[in-house]
Amino acid sequence: MTIESDFHRKRQAFIILDAGILMARNGFEKSHIDMLRQSGFSEEQSVSIIESQPRGFILEGNLYFYQGNGFLCLSDRNRQKAASYIPFFQSLGLLPEHGKIYNGMHVGEVGEKWQPISEF
Repeated sequence: MTIESDFHRKRQAFIILDAGILMARNGFEKSHIDMLRQSGFSEEQSVSIIESQPRGFILEGNLYFYQGNGFLCLSDRNRQKAASYIPFFQSLGLLPEHGKIYNGMHVGEVGEKWQPISEF
């Protein structure tokens, strides 16, 4: 097992689509694009979704949002879309009252803990 797959296994990944949310099962150790491919999206569709839709993960009671391959802060449109799902995460017990919500990630080296850009 690699450091990257270990991190992926610990977090719960999600992608917010126009029709709803796609969440990885607990312990899913692959990337968001792998999650899309395994859900039946083509390579082209998967790349387009990664670039245009809000995605992120939940880890240790915190929620991390970003978009694009650069793990960018959400656009205004995607920020509104993501905000509408916060009650969903809370209702599942994935975002406790003390949990923080972040927007964007500073990309680091594989194996390093990447730091969020800002609070949501």
